[in-house]
Amino acid sequence: MTITDVPFWQDLKWEQVTLRLLMLAVTWLLVWLVVRFIGRWLLRLIAESRGFTDDDAGFTMLRRVLRGLVIVVGALSTLAILGLTPLLASTLTSFGIAGIIVGLAVKDVAANFVSGVLLLFDRPFALGDYVSAGNVEGTVEHISLRSTRIRTPEGPVVTVPNSIIAANAISNFSMSRARRVELPWRLPIGADIDAVSAALIDLAGADERVVAEPPPQVLVGDVRASFLDLVLVVYVRPEGWLVTRSDLRRELAARLAEMKASQRNGS
Repeated sequence: MTITDVPFWQDLKWEQVTLRLLMLAVTWLLVWLVVRFIGRWLLRLIAESRGFTDDDAGFTMLRRVLRGLVIVVGALSTLAILGLTPLLASTLTSFGIAGIIVGLAVKDVAANFVSGVLLLFDRPFALGDYVSAGNVEGTVEHISLRSTRIRTPEGPVVTVPNSIIAANAISNFSMSRARRVELPWRLPIGADIDAVSAALIDLAGADERVVAEPPPQVLVGDVRASFLDLVLVVYVRPEGWLVTRSDLRRELAARLAEMKASQRNGS
């Protein structure tokens, strides 16, 4: 079938050619304007994202995909304006089949990119923040549009897809004034709970890394036949909280050892 076999061209009144050409010109002018807008918008987005991410490759891919989609829409509009309905129908069918195949193949990648753009706008964390995201806890070392790299306290760097981060709750401890630390201690039944609790409170108050508000408190945990659990709850500064927790545990063990020794000497 040739182009002259299409009913549109057989019945065409040539006085409509100018109108068709004008519609084509407007269509591709809009395509050009949208492509330019996408380019400028991405440039602004890249400039605003400095300090959050430096994923230039991801932005380049995003720009190409968006421009390609706009051009495809312009091409399909051109076929509709020219009245090439059979060709337009076959093209849409081909695009539909190809879109399903490609969509199934890259759906996870597309989900990660979309989630990365949403994280870029929301910015729940930044480079260097200590976070818990996607069941991974650690320091954020790199953020891209596809994934985020987090260095865990144990040392390994875990790469978490952005779709997982966006679908789960994000805890940013660096944005908090203090972080909760619980220090359990087991006591035999019959021990002086008030004396031990006072010693724990004094221990927490002596460390300048423990914040005054909320104040330290001692809670009673499980009670068994021969022992009970006390839990010292304190809030410490988020910087170096692991070291602070370790130091408090060390001081706690030393303080309770002194108390036991003094009790034996007294008896």
